[in-house]
Amino acid sequence: MKLSDLPAAEEVLAEHLDSDPGYRREWERTALARAVSVKVIAYRAEQNLSQTALAKRLQMTQPAVARLESGEHNPSFPTLLRLSGALGIELAIDIAPAGQKPQLIGKRARRNALEDFEGDRYSVVVAAA
Repeated sequence: MKLSDLPAAEEVLAEHLDSDPGYRREWERTALARAVSVKVIAYRAEQNLSQTALAKRLQMTQPAVARLESGEHNPSFPTLLRLSGALGIELAIDIAPAGQKPQLIGKRARRNALEDFEGDRYSVVVAAA
């Protein structure tokens, strides 16, 4: 089988989201965690930091940083505040009822959104700068 014969990651994800309600619920539940994970990993790579060094900057433990980077656990609001203050990361989370597009995050930020999806009962945009 050739690599070109394999489906794209987006196609595989779309298939799972459409066919498995449990998978979709988990995907939606961890949207914020994945967005924060992307931002934390990118920051650590740009700064050439180990998880331990980043943990010191955040006044956290290395396992806590690993947990953030896993993208499987939603960070608490105090953790988001800590990330923003210590790393200079701006985060915006806009949530609206289902059928409505979140309007608080502007078009420019929406183009660079880390997550943008509609759940069963809500729409969410997570942007970071």
